[in-house]
Amino acid sequence: MNEQRIALRQRRDLGEIIQAALHLYQRNFAALFVIAAVVVPLGIASAALQRAVDDSVGVGFAILGIAILQLAVNLLAGAAIIIALTKIDQGGDPTFADTYDAAFERFGTLLGAFLRALVIVLLLSITIVGLPWAIQRMVRWIFIEQAVILDGATPSTALSRSAAAVQGRWWRTLGIAIVIGLISTLPASIVAAVLIVAPVLVSGTVNSFVNALLLPFAVTAMTLLYFDLQVRKESDERIASDPAP
Repeated sequence: MNEQRIALRQRRDLGEIIQAALHLYQRNFAALFVIAAVVVPLGIASAALQRAVDDSVGVGFAILGIAILQLAVNLLAGAAIIIALTKIDQGGDPTFADTYDAAFERFGTLLGAFLRALVIVLLLSITIVGLPWAIQRMVRWIFIEQAVILDGATPSTALSRSAAAVQGRWWRTLGIAIVIGLISTLPASIVAAVLIVAPVLVSGTVNSFVNALLLPFAVTAMTLLYFDLQVRKESDERIASDPAP
């Protein structure tokens, strides 16, 4: 008996988003984990550097470089996971090669949109007065990746596309995003605490695999939230446009 399809684009509350994300990941675990596993080597490399290099300054610069590269790889992996989700939604079987081919095609646009948002948020964060505005924009622009991959947005329109989805539901978006973030990071934090006395290379390797294990859930849940917000916005617009009786 075929399992019931889990549609991406529909209205969901917090519990339904978490449940659907877990079910989607469970049903497609192998495909999604393999896609996310590209983040593992850089995590291991960072741990190996800490173990091999005695110069603290040299280690710091090396780890900073790896951290920047890892941020880019995480963006790419997230894009590939979103593409995989769309293929699953269409009844297909996503492959590593196909999803990353498509992700690389959009990566320049995604990176441009991300850097655009990052610069604005950092500039606003310089002063205490600007900090609330920085936080406000971080939430408004939280769906840049979905806007670029799912809607074909450009670097200049991705921010407004994300903001349009969040409009009128900023607090709801923030609350659900925090819950998703906690579910996605707490297990890794617990593992890191347990392995605090383990050799750096061992703890770094284990943490890298745990992070790769959690990434598909986080991306899937945020993508479901994006679709939920879009559906709600479209419903609001239809109600507003209906003539009064």
